[in-house]
Amino acid sequence: MSTPPEPVTPLPHGVFPIGDTTDEAEQRAALEQQVLTELLALRKAYGQLTVQKFSTFATLRQVCGGDDLLDAFLLFQRELARYQHSGRNEAAAALSLSAPADTVLDRLQLTAEALSPQDWRDQRTARRWSDAGMPILARDLVYFAQVAGRLGTETLSIQLGGSGTSLMVIIDQMTNSDLPAKAPLIQVWHYPSSNSPRELTLDLEQIASPQVSRDGLTMRRHRLALDLPDAQAVEPDDAVLAISITGQDAPMRTVFYQDHSHLTPGLHTRMTTYRTIVMVEVARDEE
Repeated sequence: MSTPPEPVTPLPHGVFPIGDTTDEAEQRAALEQQVLTELLALRKAYGQLTVQKFSTFATLRQVCGGDDLLDAFLLFQRELARYQHSGRNEAAAALSLSAPADTVLDRLQLTAEALSPQDWRDQRTARRWSDAGMPILARDLVYFAQVAGRLGTETLSIQLGGSGTSLMVIIDQMTNSDLPAKAPLIQVWHYPSSNSPRELTLDLEQIASPQVSRDGLTMRRHRLALDLPDAQAVEPDDAVLAISITGQDAPMRTVFYQDHSHLTPGLHTRMTTYRTIVMVEVARDEE
């Protein structure tokens, strides 16, 4: 007597399959099919591509931007613009979604004219091209969702140490072991607010660093030892030194920051972050 197969557990809200096991591959294929279905429905729907039209397709919205509709729509628009300069079928799929016409027949005709300006083609040819390109768009959008799913599991921890005019920067980079990862790009400026700042760029990918892997995650540790320039050369509250730490893999990641430094009196540190970029500055105190 055979045992009936277990029902497939649906993916949690906002979570997408990443690995290569059979179950995860099946989930990924099912998600790609769902995205493809919505892409075809979006192409068929009346009206030009707007955020309101896009908002009615829940899976596309979730894949492109999670719970943020505007981010999802902007990413979708950017990808369509990129595909218009790709292969013929991908370009046809993108144009059939975004061409400035209300009906799908008119958009397909515009697609044919754009991709075959010399030899006349009708909308039926453009539809065949678009049909061939849509699965590629669906596959890529799901892949981008997998990579974007790094947010929350991938982190960048920055810890400052040192004393006097010596600054130690420890960078712990946590990444998914089964996704491509690159070390952060480091840029250091002396007197960044001046007319002629001195800049140094370090590609940590070229420098060996200790790392450890466990439970599908890998942590790499990078250390920087920096000497601070003369603080009296800048105005109060101006930066003496700035360090930019730019991620080169995930589109966003969670950042943790700790300052245990004991710098020369009259200096303080500050941190700002945006998506993949973290800026740490050492500045002169206000008088």
